[in-house]
Order: sequence, then C-alpha cells, then structure tokens
Amino acid sequence: MDFLRPGRPAILALLAGGLLAAGEPASGLAPAGPRIFCTPDTLCLPGGTPQAAEHPIARALEKAAPGTVIVLDPGTYQPFTIGFRSSSRANARTAGGRPGLPIVVQGRGEVRIAGAQGDTIAIDQAQRCGHITFRGLTIFAGERAGIMFYRQPADRPHVGFHFEDCDVLGRYDHLRAQGRKSKWGVWGHNLADFRFAGVSRPARVEGIQGEHGFYLQNPRGEIVIENVEGRFLGRTFCQFTARAAEGPPGTGAITIRNCRVEDVGVGAGDGYKGGSAFTFAGRLTGPILLERNVYHAGFRKDWRVLTTPGVPYGTGALAAWQGGEALPNASLTLRDNEFRFAPGCGDRPVVAIGGCREVKILGANRFQSGGGEPALALDPVDDAGRPLSPPNGAVRLAPTTHLEGAVTIGPRPATAAELSALAR
Repeated sequence: MDFLRPGRPAILALLAGGLLAAGEPASGLAPAGPRIFCTPDTLCLPGGTPQAAEHPIARALEKAAPGTVIVLDPGTYQPFTIGFRSSSRANARTAGGRPGLPIVVQGRGEVRIAGAQGDTIAIDQAQRCGHITFRGLTIFAGERAGIMFYRQPADRPHVGFHFEDCDVLGRYDHLRAQGRKSKWGVWGHNLADFRFAGVSRPARVEGIQGEHGFYLQNPRGEIVIENVEGRFLGRTFCQFTARAAEGPPGTGAITIRNCRVEDVGVGAGDGYKGGSAFTFAGRLTGPILLERNVYHAGFRKDWRVLTTPGVPYGTGALAAWQGGEALPNASLTLRDNEFRFAPGCGDRPVVAIGGCREVKILGANRFQSGGGEPALALDPVDDAGRPLSPPNGAVRLAPTTHLEGAVTIGPRPATAAELSALAR
C-alpha cells in the first residue's frame, strides 16, 4: 500500500562533565561528546539554559551533530517524524549522524513516546537522514504503527537506525477484544544496517491488535532483531517480504537471535490465524539465520479461546516459502531454536520450509507439534497436495535435532532413508 506523507518550563539537572545520571542505561553509551538535554517541554543546548520547546526531540535532532547524545528526562513525549518534507513542528529536518558516529537519543528513567492516530515515530528520506540510535524508550504504538519507515525508491535506503532497550507496546487486549487499536509494531521498507535489540535487558514488542510485530519489506542491507520478547500479536512476530511490485530483491543478512515469542497470530480479523510466528516470503537473497529463539503457543490455557469452534488454537512457528515470486530465498539456517506447541494446538506444521536454495537445520533445535500437524514439513503442499513453492535446494538436518511429531517431504511422510540422507 502507498503511504501518504504527513504533512511549563521544567528544571533540568545538568551534570558536571556531561556525564549521565546514576541509574541511566549504561549499555552501549556513546563516547563523551556534546549533550543536549530535554524534558517533555524544554530543550537545553550545550552550555545553555533550559528553554521552552514544542516537540523537543525533533528540535534536539535538528541541533545535533554526529556524535551528539540527546538525553531525555523521564516523562511522556509527543510523537515525532524525521526526514519529511514538512513544516510541521513535529518533524525533525536532520541529516542524522554518520557511520560509527551516530546521533544517540538516550532515555533516562521512564521515558515514554505517546501513541498517535497514525504512527508514533515516522521516518522518511525526503531529506536524507540516517545513523540515529534510540535507547531506553517506551514507544506506545499508534493506530497504524509504533515505528514506521516509509516506502522508498531503491536508491534511498533507510540506513543505520538502531533501537536498543526500546519497547513497542500496543495496548490491545485480545482476550477482551478491547483497547487501543494498532496495526504494526515496526513497519519498514528499504532498511539497511537496522538493529532492534535488548542490550541490558530484553526489549519488548507486544499487544499489537491488527498485524505484525515487525513487517519488513525489501531489505537493502543487514537486519538484526536480537533479545526481544514478543507476545499477543494479531499476526506474526516478524514477516519479511521482497515482492517485485514493491522494489528490488532483498539483500543483506537477516539475523534473529535470542528472541522469546509466544501466542501470536491471535487477531480476530484473521480468524485467529494470522500466520506463523517467523515468516519469510521470497526474493530474500541474503542469508537468513535464526539462532537460540523460543516460540511457545497454547501453554497459556486461557488464551486457547482465541480460535473458531472445532479448529485448533494456534498456527505455526516458522514458514519460509517463495511467496509467488520469481526468485527463491537464498539460504536459511536454524540453529538451537525451541519451537513448541501445547498438546492439541497448532493448525499447520511447526516448521514449514520451501522455496530456499539452501536449508541448514543445525545444533539442538527442538520442534514439538501439538499432535495433529508435522513438526517439520520440507517442500510443503496445500490441502490439495500442490506444492506451495518450488522445491528446496540442498537440505541438511542435523541428527541432534529433537523432533516431536512427523517429518514430511512434499505430500508424504519422510522415509528413514530420506532422513538418514538429510543427516549426512
């Protein structure tokens, strides 16, 4: 879809030597450099005194040079945008930092970014910008997204945006079908050098009403999602696509590591069947690695009501396929993951992989079916027995893989000889 472009002074404690206050997140702090201090309604530039400011984060970004740390005092800040061709006071017209010397927006204490009717933080490249790191923020999802990277032409990637120890929180209660509407946690197109990670503690993405925790399209460089807890999402924890209609093939490595996810795909709008937790759909030409992730579904018994009568609760843990595109995914590696469904839960294979040039299932993965569906489906088929994607290329299934449930290849169970061949 095509997104439209958006068109009381407080006292600050300035610390000697530009150091940050005790109790401020210490992980990954930038070297001592210029500091700009903000409260929800004031701004203090280096060497200055606090001044009243509308949208102080946007104003601080405009004043910041590469290497500047913008320190946010506790409180609730208004939504803002970066890089739009807009005269709105909410918009920061900044080039950002540069490689190895980002601008850092650092929360001190409980720093919240209020939800919006549209997006809470929205980023465009009408004015080229990049290399900005956000730390220690609680971002309440807007009705559309918590973080939105607008669609760009291929030569205008969003480069160097990092989120460390940040949470994206929807406020929708799927069990009660009430709360603030939200569509996505993070929506991004044309991302390169993107990182969303828990550094000093797990980051969180949860309570999204409509769709995905992360919906990332046509990546242009490395993407890392690490040490994130995801739960209670309308559709997937993360979905990656690279559709020809939306841009060039995806490039760069995709790494998802040490994430703990549970009970996703629970949106009523999809009949509680909003896709597998980790989904990869075609034309992703960089290597994909999932390592030491956990997905559990159905172990919270009160959540099992989120299904239609006669249909098992839950969907699948991982799906990789060609997505109807002309190019397959390049390589997919699963190492030391735990994907488990409670007894009686799950309406599709726990792990379904097709349309990949190379598949490596290594280490001590554990795939546990709820009983009715395969633990692992290679070259999966639809209900009529038709392949969902062209067949995989080389497949390696380590003998240390722990499978609780059937293994299928195409429309039939794998034979002992086939499993032995895959384990070589």
